[in-house]
Amino acid sequence: MTPNSRRHFLQSTLSLSSLLLPEAVMAQSAGKKGGKKGYATGLKSAQQAKAVTDLKVKWIYNWTSKRPAALPEGVEWVPMVFKDNESQFAARAVEEIRADAANKPSAVLGFNEPEGKDQANMTVEQALAAWPKLEELNLPLGSPAGVHADSPWMQSFMKEAMKRKYRIDFITIHWYGGPTASQLLSHVDKIARLYKRPLWITEFCPADWSATKTGKNQHEEKDVLRFIKDALPRLERSSHVERYAWFGTAPGNTPTGCSALCDASGTLTKLGEAYAEV
Repeated sequence: MTPNSRRHFLQSTLSLSSLLLPEAVMAQSAGKKGGKKGYATGLKSAQQAKAVTDLKVKWIYNWTSKRPAALPEGVEWVPMVFKDNESQFAARAVEEIRADAANKPSAVLGFNEPEGKDQANMTVEQALAAWPKLEELNLPLGSPAGVHADSPWMQSFMKEAMKRKYRIDFITIHWYGGPTASQLLSHVDKIARLYKRPLWITEFCPADWSATKTGKNQHEEKDVLRFIKDALPRLERSSHVERYAWFGTAPGNTPTGCSALCDASGTLTKLGEAYAEV
């Protein structure tokens, strides 16, 4: 995720209406098998594992195809095929997920921010060429997670994927706007209308991208707390959203630190306590 890529909201430029399935036969994914609330975190330390437990989330993912050793009991982990490249990254990730079949992953997530140079960094054609490898897992399959779910990259990918009759069971969304619940829910509704598929919000939290220049985040704890108490119940009620995962940011992160759910020791902040209550 990069500040420049987040700073400006990309406008829709392509039309997919002639290629998408009618809403009555919308693809179904694995989202309703468990709770909606999740957390996006690397889970590389005991402190992070403690936070996952204390947040009372139902599922996590860690941007990899490798199940974390520190996964708390009762929390579901969802694998991701982060990217593909000349080293056959996707093929190796698929084999790693297949080897974990005994743990019965309920779904698999597609490429992470493929239009981001410091993320998956893939062209639309590269992503399309690799997609059949992900389909081979025979698991509910999430779309690539674009920097913006309605970006030209995502719309081009979806348009061509539908032409090729590729399987995409749900759309993944990243969202880093201001602490206004209606802004998030409006975007969710827009993406639901655009692709006519269930939605997973796999990264989200209020952020201030101007803070990278000013050094000071304009969003206060009370603003983000109000957002959590307003937005999350609406996500729980939303018929479009099957799952959502707060981005596991650190308190010291300039644009997103205002939304940290735990401190460096893994102790929940006031925001984390509010998230746990949902």
